[in-house]
Amino acid sequence: MNESQSLWKQLRERHVIRAAIAHVIVFWLLAQVADVVMPYAGIQGDPVRWTIIAGIALFPVTIIIAWFFEHPWHRFTSRRIFADVTVILVIVVVLLSWVWRQIPETMTRRTSIAILPFEIDEQDAMGHTVSRALAFEVISLLMKSRTLDVTGYETVSSPLLAGLSTAEIASKLNVDHILTGAVRLNGDLMQIRAVLEDQQGKVLWREDLSEDLAQLFKAEEELASGVAGQLGGEPDVLSIETLAAQRCTLPTAPDALERYYTARHYLELRNDVNVDKLRQSIELFDGLIEEYPDFAEAMAGMAWALHTQEYYDDEVNWGQNEVRKMALAEKAYAICDQLGEAKIFLPNEYDHENPWINSDQQFLMAMELQPDKSEMTDKYVRSLRETGRLNEAERVSRHSYELNPLSVRSIKAYSFVLQYNDKFDQAEELQLLAAELGSNTPIFARTMRQMSQCQEDLDCLIDNLPPPLQEYGDLLKSAYAAPQDEQQAQQAVKAAVEMLQASQWINWANASACWFDHLTPVFFAAWDMVEHETDWYWPNVWGSQCGNVWATQEFKTLIEEQGMLEYWREKGWA
Repeated sequence: MNESQSLWKQLRERHVIRAAIAHVIVFWLLAQVADVVMPYAGIQGDPVRWTIIAGIALFPVTIIIAWFFEHPWHRFTSRRIFADVTVILVIVVVLLSWVWRQIPETMTRRTSIAILPFEIDEQDAMGHTVSRALAFEVISLLMKSRTLDVTGYETVSSPLLAGLSTAEIASKLNVDHILTGAVRLNGDLMQIRAVLEDQQGKVLWREDLSEDLAQLFKAEEELASGVAGQLGGEPDVLSIETLAAQRCTLPTAPDALERYYTARHYLELRNDVNVDKLRQSIELFDGLIEEYPDFAEAMAGMAWALHTQEYYDDEVNWGQNEVRKMALAEKAYAICDQLGEAKIFLPNEYDHENPWINSDQQFLMAMELQPDKSEMTDKYVRSLRETGRLNEAERVSRHSYELNPLSVRSIKAYSFVLQYNDKFDQAEELQLLAAELGSNTPIFARTMRQMSQCQEDLDCLIDNLPPPLQEYGDLLKSAYAAPQDEQQAQQAVKAAVEMLQASQWINWANASACWFDHLTPVFFAAWDMVEHETDWYWPNVWGSQCGNVWATQEFKTLIEEQGMLEYWREKGWA
């Protein structure tokens, strides 16, 4: 009892109790200030959370300082003093290193914005062009500057935003700011009004420009610089002026610009049902390339239009556009090396001997050059998914979706990753949203969830396969039925391979090999059929349920020959 009373007396005499109470009060006040002030200063993250964490972390320091402030040095040996000082220094160094690591994350000015197409006179074709040009190029410049999180063009052009107020749009897109405006043309004179508003619709900045139509690019640069100046940004990123100077050369003729931005608009809005728009974009790009042989941006756009036509247009066979697409991409990149959307189609230029790692580098370089082209991010996500890096694919696709919440392509890319991670409810919700936006792709997440619930019920499993596979019901039952001996197992594999050859559903074969141990050889039959095509899902996509394939010596030999083992190890896949 005497010892406890003596300790309490020591704590009071050294003002430790008073220091502890003062510490709690001070950090409570700081938390209130952080909650009210910091969000308006554009500070990212959760300032209240970090203030509380800092208060808890620094509490021992406050106690230690209070205890030693009136240290009775004469009562202690030099060894004891050395130990006390060492303990204090260690605590201080650890805390300072932690704070140093957290400051860049918590104190960085970071905010988000959506640039809506500017209002125009609906009867003015050139007004449409200027409006689209402003949206395209301001989005592009701000994305490349890395100062803001910028919503993509496909999202801001969505019909779901029609008739909504600024505050409603900001809420729907989950952004902090909206840039709106209007364009009026009087002959070759452009009159542009731009307005920057916050989430509540409060006007933060207004700019009125009057420029000749030939100065369109100058107007885009001024608007992007104005927005970046108002919202702040990282001190080490490239300026808008520098980025504008690096842009590829575009024709200044009004007619050429009208056709180019219309073609871009149609290409951006492509989906499963807008095939006519895609064909029109190809016609427009074609005419521009013929008229302007060095128009690199048109060539790159044409390459992407030809590439996506094979996905959406039933009148075009797979691989039909390959030669021309590659030739256009090569010429476009030779003219302007800022075109990531052209570079993505070219043989990569990296010196890593592993082709899979080289492919990753190619994607990352293309995305670095043109972060405003979300299709490259979606293509990278597909590559990550196909090579089994599902966690990385989910991280990248989630970020792309957050920046493009009404983009069919970003929605589908994210939903497919979610369903392969067995997050069926989220995936189905997103696929229903994609259908609302015009996609006619089946709701695969619903199908996969139902199939996962069938377990060993073959009738249930077959009934829930995609309709094109159900016509092979008898073959499927023969393949999936549990064999009683080795001969039946061989017959099941034969039935599966026969069905594979008839349907060409390669990914079904891959999944089936993982679902049923006796169908393990089907994976290798499918691999021989695709002959190293990129549209392939490695068995690690199916997680631990594909251990039967991994365990075979044939699979180990295959991944070593293909360089996948080195790729997976370098990228952190276990």
